[in-house]
Amino acid sequence: MRNHFPVSIAEIHLETIKKNIRIIQQKASARKVLAVVKCDAYRHGAVTVSKFIEGNVDWFAVASVDEGIELRMGGIKKPVLVFGVPTYENAAAYQTHNLTATISDVAHFSVLMDGTSYQLNFDTGMGRLGFSPAQAADVRQLAIASQRLACSGIYSHYATADDPGSDYVYIQQQRFKQVLTHFPEIPLIHMSNTGAATNYDDIDHFGMIRTGLGMMGYNAGYTRHSWLTPALIWKTKAAQVRPIKRGDVVSYSSTWVCPEDGFLATLPVGYADGVPRSLSNKLHVLINDTYYRQAGNITMDMTMVFLGKENIEPRTDVILLGGSAWNAYEWAEHGQTNVHEILTNITPRVEKVYI
Repeated sequence: MRNHFPVSIAEIHLETIKKNIRIIQQKASARKVLAVVKCDAYRHGAVTVSKFIEGNVDWFAVASVDEGIELRMGGIKKPVLVFGVPTYENAAAYQTHNLTATISDVAHFSVLMDGTSYQLNFDTGMGRLGFSPAQAADVRQLAIASQRLACSGIYSHYATADDPGSDYVYIQQQRFKQVLTHFPEIPLIHMSNTGAATNYDDIDHFGMIRTGLGMMGYNAGYTRHSWLTPALIWKTKAAQVRPIKRGDVVSYSSTWVCPEDGFLATLPVGYADGVPRSLSNKLHVLINDTYYRQAGNITMDMTMVFLGKENIEPRTDVILLGGSAWNAYEWAEHGQTNVHEILTNITPRVEKVYI
């Protein structure tokens, strides 16, 4: 159900996402592309984004079966890989909705129903899900013995490819290549995420690369690529503007004291919308092409901004994130988190508008 009176909107620039995909693909020498659209495509809208880019990618990936079903119900036809763990409860859904499962444990071979497509996941150093490389020979025998299932690929995840210069990237690649010697007949191989595909041109990207955050315009690490363009711009309008006196305090716990007479704008967004409380007294927003600093603790539904001597009208446009304002890199740096968390914390209260 659409919110007909949104207090803020997230503009999603779809052509920008498509452009980012093309650039990443060029950096990786035109490999096949798997678009990672988990967590509602990093809050950019999984179905809308996927439908727009479907002709530009080869696969999609999601975190859960429910996310995969959402894509299918939205009309997506391309293959969909589910990263999460298959269970007896969701096994039938892989078949019903033509989803590709991930097998990362011996038990998964018996969980899945006959005819289910799957890919093998090996843990080469991420320490999350996946078979150990030492299990490769045994896994091959299990795969051969499980002809009732259809193996369509094999993959792994880099742990430190978000920035250049990591020796561990090369260690993981060698571990994965050793695993692959046991599976010469599997046609689809992928390991490189956006970071590996763009920061490491001297490793093998195999037949397909994965991009999620990258196609939204961000590198996952500290490295910022000028050739990636953020696709999301979060906007709101000032709800109220009022005078404030020197010495007045603002918000819970009175953490901010007004340094001079001026004006205070209250914005109708807060941490329930996805503005991190950790950005209290740190965030800068853009109003009439001028940066203004946020004042006091960010509250659940409201955020205050000190305007100094400048006075503005209520309903004046405010850019919170993206565009010419701070982007998710700045938010993450000042909030001591990562870009992924900044974007995925934007809640459904923020209405998406596609440009």
